Formats: sequence, C-alpha cells, structure tokens
Amino acid sequence: MGGLRIIGGAFKGRRLAAPRGLATRPLPDRVKQSLFDWLGQRLDGLHVVDCCAGSGAFAFEALSRGARQVDAIEPGAHAVPVLRANAAKLGDPAELVIHAAPFRTVLPRLHDVDLVFADPPFPWYRDGGDEIGALLRLGAGVLAPRGRLVIRGERGADLPEPPSGLVERERRTYGRSWLARLERGE
Repeated sequence: MGGLRIIGGAFKGRRLAAPRGLATRPLPDRVKQSLFDWLGQRLDGLHVVDCCAGSGAFAFEALSRGARQVDAIEPGAHAVPVLRANAAKLGDPAELVIHAAPFRTVLPRLHDVDLVFADPPFPWYRDGGDEIGALLRLGAGVLAPRGRLVIRGERGADLPEPPSGLVERERRTYGRSWLARLERGE
C-alpha cells in the first residue's frame, strides 16, 4: 500500500507506510477527504482520539490540521512499529501520544475529548457487535460536553444500539463505506 498520504494541513502531501496484511485497513483518501469536508478542514485546538489507529493516517491528518493533542490507540504488534515509524518521518510530533494497548485499557484514562474517531476491523461488526458496543460505551464516556464520536463501517454492517447518553446524529455513505456521527444526548 504505497498510496497513503496526508491530504491537508501542515503535513499535506507527506507519504505514510501502512502495515502489511489485512488486520488493519487504511482510510481511503476519498473517504478521508469527505470526512474532513463534513467535520471541517481545521481541528485547531481539539483533543482527538484515533481508535484502531493502524498506520496513524487519521491521527497524522488530525495533527496536520491543528489538533492540540492526538491519542493514537493501536494494540496490534504488526501495526505499532509502522505507526511509530510514520511518527518519526514527521519529526515525532509532541502532540502525538501513541498507546500500544487496546482501547478498553486506554479510553477509561482519557477525558474531555473533542473528537473520537474509530475505524474498527470489519470482524468486530460480524462477531456480534460486542467490541463495537464497548467502543461506543467507552468512547461516550470520554467525550467533552460538545464532543463527537465518528465511526466507520461498510455496507452490510451496522452499529449496535448506542449506549444511554449517546445519540446518532447523522450518517453519510461514501461508496461501500459509511460514517456515523454520534454525540451526547440532550
């Protein structure tokens, strides 16, 4: 996968490596562009969490677009070295925190997050949704009052019922992929 690149902001045009194999799946540029068209091109001053970070493509895009802090969560032993190498290519940004641990361990330690982004592996949707449900529940618990949780899925996969206090506000489809934006309920 030589096509990973940062598409906007300070690191625009920089290339990133991707982990080998099918255990992680990079966010395609066209979906990433649509996502930032939706969220806004700048993330100035925001605290962002990239769950299931893989190569760090979303984490580095958020940093490039002005995020104050980005927590990249990636437990995969095959992906963490690639994530760290990509960070080194970009000068090891001080605003980046890499967590080589599962989201179930990391999310409970975070708070006041403005944006949680999750691009989970497809098997999580097929395996009864327990991992997705836990991700939604723990993600909801770290959000700042006006925070957002955005999660990606593919046609044929759906979200389990959001936990109490988290409401799906909008969903957009891009080819085979969809993105859902969830926020705290009123």
